Amino acid sequence: MLHVTNGSVVVTRLHDLGLPGRALPWDDMLHEGPVRAGLDHAALRGERVAYLSSAGFDTADRIARDLAARDAALEAAGDEDEVVLWFEHDLYDQLHLLQVLDRLDHPRVTTVLADDYLSGQPPHTLRAWFAGRQPVTPAQRALAARAWSAFRSPDPADLVAFIKDHSTPAPGATVDRPQHLPHLVPALGRHLQQFPWVGTGLSRSQAHTLAAVAGGATRVRDAFTAANHDVEEAVFMGDATWWCHIRPLVVAPRPLLETHGQKPPTWQDPAWWQDEVSAPTLALTRDGESVLAGEADFVALNGIDRWLGGVHVTTKSLWRWDNEARTVLNGSERF
Repeated sequence: MLHVTNGSVVVTRLHDLGLPGRALPWDDMLHEGPVRAGLDHAALRGERVAYLSSAGFDTADRIARDLAARDAALEAAGDEDEVVLWFEHDLYDQLHLLQVLDRLDHPRVTTVLADDYLSGQPPHTLRAWFAGRQPVTPAQRALAARAWSAFRSPDPADLVAFIKDHSTPAPGATVDRPQHLPHLVPALGRHLQQFPWVGTGLSRSQAHTLAAVAGGATRVRDAFTAANHDVEEAVFMGDATWWCHIRPLVVAPRPLLETHGQKPPTWQDPAWWQDEVSAPTLALTRDGESVLAGEADFVALNGIDRWLGGVHVTTKSLWRWDNEARTVLNGSERF
């Protein structure tokens, strides 16, 4: 039996339960960086290695080694009698679920599709979820394939259409839209909110962070908690991922955040996360105050060059999230 889950912490939890078989962590923050359509598994892995190493998560050699070993373990799953997929309700895990289902060809695949965070569950809950695991159906595989294709599309309208077609209908509606993967549509909808918003040019996570700092959460650790755990319906970023996502606000030509105190030598230095009074802090710049107030636009001030799944968002190809219309718009003029 092979268990596939979202990271090393849950792997340890499953091991401690004494479940049969071995556990494989599916480590990658697919909601950040390129996940382009038209690439085979090896080519996509190469692009992920390049992105993750450029973002400072580890050396390219180590990331390449780890992702290759991960992929090889999944490819060898045919030797197992069963593959169990343990994934949570948040965006990070739901993208893992799509990628694994896209790659996995096995006659017996079952799922634990948790509506809460796996790492925080007591042993008896994890054992009960394991006992109640469900087989993956052809309908689930078909839905996952469509979602994975829409996520990797260069046109975010494909993802908007997927979400619209598979959302739960309003009360009283007669349209039958069965939800075979119960957490998928909300998670993908949250992904769309990571596009720069009409009016500010900020992702939802960046806007939460500016608001947190303005509200007094000035230490990096406090800002992380206030911008994620306090406001997200389903937290999908760890601290390192969030810090990678927020750094453009600090290093942009016209930054929205500035650091005070002794600045650690690298962005990966754990000193950023100190709890002591002497820890470095964050503060809004004047531009940050203007953007947070809706009086200026981060993209207009600094431009943009960012990948979101299969979409390359640049100043010349500028996709923006319209929160009122609940859709993504194309056009650099929409500030």
